[in-house]
Amino acid sequence: MGSCISHKAAIVVKTVYEKKSKPLVAKETKHTQKAVDRYLKDFYRVRTCYRSQPDPDFICQVTGMSAHLVNQYVNIIAEYEQNP
Repeated sequence: MGSCISHKAAIVVKTVYEKKSKPLVAKETKHTQKAVDRYLKDFYRVRTCYRSQPDPDFICQVTGMSAHLVNQYVNIIAEYEQNP
């Protein structure tokens, strides 16, 4: 389904913020464990950079991710974390 934000958001929210197990989230979202792991790895990379320097251009340079992808993860952080 490409880079659909709804799947990334669902996977990140269920795993990181709702504290569900990765195998359960993979089953609930109909994704492979490998896909869940990849989304989480990218999320944690963006969040680590965001906490240090919340500039999307900086995060893109450090992670090598596209601006679109970085912004998707930044939006999740902004929505679910008071003090990133």
